[in-house]
Amino acid sequence: MVGRRFWPHGGWDSACALLNQSMELRRRGIHAEVLTPKYDALWPDRTSIREITVHRGCAAPRRDWSMGKYIRAMTAWVVNHAESFDLIYVDSCREELIAAIEGGEISGTPVLAKCNTSGNQSDIAWWDTSRNGKRCWSAAKRTSGMILQDASSQRDLMIRGLNSTRFFRIPSGVHQAAGVTSAEQWSLRRQLATANTDLATEPDTPVLLCHASMSGASGLDHLVRVSRLLLLRFPNLRIWLLGDGPDRDALYSNLRAEGVRASVAMPGSFSDPQDVFKAANLYFQAGDEGMSFFLPLAISLQIPIVAVDQPSIRSALAATCEDPNSWSAPSPATGFSNLQVPSQDCYDGIHWCDPERPKSVKETIINVLTHLPEAVKDAEKLRDQFLRRRSNHQCLDAFISAVRCLTFDRV
Repeated sequence: MVGRRFWPHGGWDSACALLNQSMELRRRGIHAEVLTPKYDALWPDRTSIREITVHRGCAAPRRDWSMGKYIRAMTAWVVNHAESFDLIYVDSCREELIAAIEGGEISGTPVLAKCNTSGNQSDIAWWDTSRNGKRCWSAAKRTSGMILQDASSQRDLMIRGLNSTRFFRIPSGVHQAAGVTSAEQWSLRRQLATANTDLATEPDTPVLLCHASMSGASGLDHLVRVSRLLLLRFPNLRIWLLGDGPDRDALYSNLRAEGVRASVAMPGSFSDPQDVFKAANLYFQAGDEGMSFFLPLAISLQIPIVAVDQPSIRSALAATCEDPNSWSAPSPATGFSNLQVPSQDCYDGIHWCDPERPKSVKETIINVLTHLPEAVKDAEKLRDQFLRRRSNHQCLDAFISAVRCLTFDRV
């Protein structure tokens, strides 16, 4: 399993998703090891995280000028070790896929890649803007299989000419998790306050949580713009902004200028964010980030969700879990494989707001906080809907079936 980030990068959606997936595979009896770069010279080349062997074969790229060196070092590691594995799985279609493809072709090891397709954060959009985009697209065309979350992503790839790869539509799954009682939530809040005083609250304090990178593309500004108005309506409200990014200092200055800094906590990132999620009353989905782990985690924990209304978010929520063995070749008449139209009931329980209208964002959040018990019931129904349609167990079964499908000939 190859990824740009892994533990302890809990602020990255892909890192949390890869850690969770590797642990689930191990519980199913599949031996999985992780290849990821090291972000400090003192980090060991090999370590073990929760009984998962982690290889840090090279230094992480710092700037675009170091990307070529990073690809070469990653490729050399894959070439030397690929024969020890039955399959190479890459959690994105970026530079790591180049290394996996070149090393896999030498050893004859099949490569399965996940194409992230969440709006502006998608790999497809990244191919058009990155210096190495063409090389990554060329590598994507040579994969043995491609994991997608929805039909529109498959359609986009096939229009671009990716017809030789086997597609598997497997969305992110939702866990069966018990709801958090008031006593458990208050206990978690006390523990978090001990670790970081900015997270100190009272038992009846409403907490609004948002997990996104602090950058212009994350959509975090949608929440920041209305924070003062929210606090005028709920003076005891606490807003927790998790994550880091290049605009952190600018965001801090804006909050101070608005006079709301004392009510807004910016604790950074957590290697395991589940306790922070359990301590919150409301989750705000600010944009395309977090579709692989953070949003499914909020659904699993039955937290009321306010989400900006974007096609990419609706598409990811509506993605159906498809049996990999049911894949069929594209129809000569339509050019598409057996695409399914997702049902719309998956939108029940999500409170949508218009990101272009701050008033809509404000009123939606106020409405949920005002009717929080009803919103919690809606969140429970939403979790139950997802457990029926795309539970983590079902999605993991689909992933294992894809792995077996691609490794059958090799085994």
